[in-house]
Amino acid sequence: MQYTLCRHVKANGTRCQAPSLTGQTWCYFHSRLHQSHQKFRYTGAARGYLMAGQHIELTTLEDRESVQVALSTVINALATGNLDIRRATALLYGLQLASNNASSLITKPYAARVVRDVESSPEGLDLAQPGATIEIDEDYDPRADLALDDGEDEDDIEDEED
Repeated sequence: MQYTLCRHVKANGTRCQAPSLTGQTWCYFHSRLHQSHQKFRYTGAARGYLMAGQHIELTTLEDRESVQVALSTVINALATGNLDIRRATALLYGLQLASNNASSLITKPYAARVVRDVESSPEGLDLAQPGATIEIDEDYDPRADLALDDGEDEDDIEDEED
């Protein structure tokens, strides 16, 4: 059965490969992510990352590339006097945590997944073009997604759930 793909574009230019929620633009993860970040988002002419009053707009910290972009944004804001040292210190600490978390992610973009055209949402987000789908087997077993450690089997995981 074919499902529509999530339209989220990652910082490295690749499109999310998860199926979108039924009738929605994004997958479950990105739907929740955009919803939780909505109150921090600026639209229209305020699209630039340096805002008056020491507001800076950071992208979603979902991979190493986005952490690097955010790090550059914070350092530039600090260097140009648009961010005080206390706020910069807190942001840099948060970026250090994000960098540590992202170091284990596989984020190498595959040419076939790199987005070549985007459209903007009313909130100013870049969206991949609509219409891409993914084939998911009806007999799909969600336990197949479990990453087993060396020497661990599915029985060990079932024991932990009890």
